[in-house]
Amino acid sequence: MISALSARFNILCLSALLTLIISCNAMTETLELSTLEWPPFTGSQLIDAGITSQIVEQALSYEGHKLNVTVLPWNRAIRMVKIGNIVGYFPEYMMTSNDFLFSNSLGMSPIGLLERKAKPIVWSKESDLNQYVLGVVNGFVNTVKIDKMILDGSQKYETANNERQNILKLAAGRIDTIVIDVNVYQYLKSDPQVAKITPLVQMNKKVLKQKSLHIAFGNNPQGEKWLAIINRGLSKFDVQATMDASIQKTIQP
Repeated sequence: MISALSARFNILCLSALLTLIISCNAMTETLELSTLEWPPFTGSQLIDAGITSQIVEQALSYEGHKLNVTVLPWNRAIRMVKIGNIVGYFPEYMMTSNDFLFSNSLGMSPIGLLERKAKPIVWSKESDLNQYVLGVVNGFVNTVKIDKMILDGSQKYETANNERQNILKLAAGRIDTIVIDVNVYQYLKSDPQVAKITPLVQMNKKVLKQKSLHIAFGNNPQGEKWLAIINRGLSKFDVQATMDASIQKTIQP
């Protein structure tokens, strides 16, 4: 009799455990985001898809959810969200938009101007850059002032498909300076082609802006749902300290 009761009790416990496991799994969802090749922050060849991806994944883990990242060309990554095929894209700078909802910060990173050592640029305000040909990446947000100057035609500029192409154009003297994230440039120094020309270029001493990185969700009910989830997760750890530690490990002096 005791043995039968014990067996029944064990079965009930096992059943309750299985029910709990199934219930927990049912509540676990996967956030689908698009991104680009932008090492060390994001990229298909990076550990866990890059530093910023790791931060997003950590935030989701606190809320019991998972992350799936699709790496695409930047303009396509944004378009996939606009047409509703993906919930959000990242990392994006904060901007005024009716199309997107922006998460809390995934970390701050400085953007500056890369220049040729032989012809350093001189500027105190962004409008001083009008005398130079500026290199920017197609589809990237720069600063509000620079993007406005490009739009109104006062800023001479050339576009490139990516940061690496821009650096090589600069070294070849085709442009005078480029807008680039400082940490991205430090990482790209390890690229074989970029490494060859690094003696020719340098970061301008004046930083353009400290920019925060965000997830841009589609402005719809799904976007609102995931925005609340990710912001709760981000509030549970020191995001900037996590980013700084990851950059320190990823970018070699």
